[in-house]
Amino acid sequence: MSSRSQSIVLSVFVLILLALSVIAQEDPNPDSPVPILISHSKSTRTLAISARSWRGNLPKERITAFPYRSEVVIFVTNLDLMKDEGANAFRVYIQDANGKEFRLPVIDLRPIVGKEWIYALIVQLSDELGHWEEGPQRGDVLMRVSWRGLTSNRTRFSIDYIGGPIEDDPGAVPTPAPIEPPKKLQYPNTQEYVGYRWSGDRLRLLEQATFGPTKALDARIRRIGIRTWLEEQFNAPYPTIPYPNLPLMPSTPPANCNGNPNDVPDDPPDCYRQRYGMYSAQKWFYQEAFYGEAQLRHRVAWALSQIWVISGTDIQQSSHMIAYFQVLARNAFGNWRQLMYEMTLNPGMGEYLDMARSTKNNPNENYAREILQLFNVGLFMLNPDGTYQRDAQGNLIPTYDQNVVNNFTKVFTGWSFCEDTALCPNRTAGAINFKDPMLLRPQNHDLTAKTLLSYPGSSSTMN
Repeated sequence: MSSRSQSIVLSVFVLILLALSVIAQEDPNPDSPVPILISHSKSTRTLAISARSWRGNLPKERITAFPYRSEVVIFVTNLDLMKDEGANAFRVYIQDANGKEFRLPVIDLRPIVGKEWIYALIVQLSDELGHWEEGPQRGDVLMRVSWRGLTSNRTRFSIDYIGGPIEDDPGAVPTPAPIEPPKKLQYPNTQEYVGYRWSGDRLRLLEQATFGPTKALDARIRRIGIRTWLEEQFNAPYPTIPYPNLPLMPSTPPANCNGNPNDVPDDPPDCYRQRYGMYSAQKWFYQEAFYGEAQLRHRVAWALSQIWVISGTDIQQSSHMIAYFQVLARNAFGNWRQLMYEMTLNPGMGEYLDMARSTKNNPNENYAREILQLFNVGLFMLNPDGTYQRDAQGNLIPTYDQNVVNNFTKVFTGWSFCEDTALCPNRTAGAINFKDPMLLRPQNHDLTAKTLLSYPGSSSTMN
């Protein structure tokens, strides 16, 4: 799976876990303080030490350059961590003199013994996302830490050598290690203080769970609290803007709906624009994003559409695309198995990844391969924390091989567009049925035995 695909998958799970974690955890004071990246006492240079030399305490202040790709320890304070909140809650970024920003891998988080209000972050000086092949420009860079969507001050840090043209942020001041714990702000549990008081937390939530913060949404969360707002979203009617009710049309536009002024007039006048192409589907989607009340469902459905992808180039009518999006929206708060089932039988997906034409005598592995690689398990085995598993030689362990793809391909043979009069309420003469789920044609289905995802450590196989 590509890094882009993995990022998209992660985005979906962040949305879901965000909702679940807020409901499940006891969090009497959800206000998050802004993290502070510790610097030298008389300059904005980052307090840092090589991970190899660190002994668990605060280091002495030294002006040092660290080799690129080495591991270093930096220090952050003004945190209020929840139970089990660890290194994966943090992001560390540097900006070089060319203005390019790089995200550094965060390896570990540890409190300083005896000064538990200060935490050590162990990071590697490398480009975690791989956006820039050449890496950061060497010399001085500006470093910041992000936690819960809130970003720290930026401090000066040196890679390979000290110096360079980059300037401190305007108004930057030293942020030395505090000698005592920072005071926590306490607010009464009254109506005006319910919910997320700090703007960073509210904006982070709304940026992830909606299509953008508004003053009205911000005020509502402050008034009713995050848990109540989520409950509202889970039960909000959807969609606010009704789905376009478009008929299925022939693959070749008829003379009265082809947009050609030299033919008979289109009926209705904008028939071609409304029914052929993505205009109607896109117009509805953005109206719902801008004005819809069920923002969370629409956002999760959109995130799922970045994984379960079909193409407006192949799916050429808005009615086809709307039927596909309805599957995503209907299952946005459901379970993955049901989503897989409905999306597998969606005719838009069947058209895009060729399952609608896959038969036992002419099998097509396109959908079988994508449901493994892109939609589910990915290319390589993972540990519970998301890191790659490796064999004794240090090689990545594939999750499947071509034999597994072949067996999955057999499973997905024989399915095609729904044309049964009794079972297909949206069947339209002269048009392919892209609204009703595909049906199995038994004569085209491979009935031989199939073994799926049999690998070391698996608990069972399916035949």
